Amino acid sequence: MPLAEPSRNAPAGTEPFVPSAGQREPRVTTIFLIGKLLSRHGETLCRIRNLSSGGLMAEAHVPIAKDDVVRIELKAGDRLPGRVRWARAGRMGVAFDMPVEVGALLARVTARTAGEKLARAPRFVADCPVELGVDGRRRSGRLVNVSQGGARLEAEFEAEKGQLMTLAIPGLPERQGSVRWMRDGALGLAFAEPLAFEELGIWLAERCRDA
Repeated sequence: MPLAEPSRNAPAGTEPFVPSAGQREPRVTTIFLIGKLLSRHGETLCRIRNLSSGGLMAEAHVPIAKDDVVRIELKAGDRLPGRVRWARAGRMGVAFDMPVEVGALLARVTARTAGEKLARAPRFVADCPVELGVDGRRRSGRLVNVSQGGARLEAEFEAEKGQLMTLAIPGLPERQGSVRWMRDGALGLAFAEPLAFEELGIWLAERCRDA
């Protein structure tokens, strides 16, 4: 059951579900959950504001239109295909193709993974040159993918696990991070301060427009 278009008079973030005539109102869970939105614009970041068994309301920085086919992927790997029922001012209501079990879905999202002890943030493929500040020197590298919490890079220098460095990605604020792993000329960097939803979302949306 899709989320109905919010009332123009409702406070932001508190828009109720309004059932059609003869329908029972489902339980709607208010959340702030980050996901990956796949649409005709490619892959970008989205923030889910509420969720029911039949649909969800989310925010994104790409121009979504009514009846667009979309898919939202969550941290634990759940994929939620559906169709946009309404879109306005950066928000959308999506009706799922098939109902979901909300409790089980949220349990998977919040479950800790065995390796990292927490669910990984959505990662986005990127291919652009970057600069790394290492021990007072500027080094060149290449961005492979990025999330709010970190990045995978290719670099032609030896790094050590736990080493601190700064990462300058064109179009994004410079971030300091520590090396989590190194392998075959690649390294994983964990940001000391995560990228904000707006920062990464807008950056990804601009890359979609330029593609």
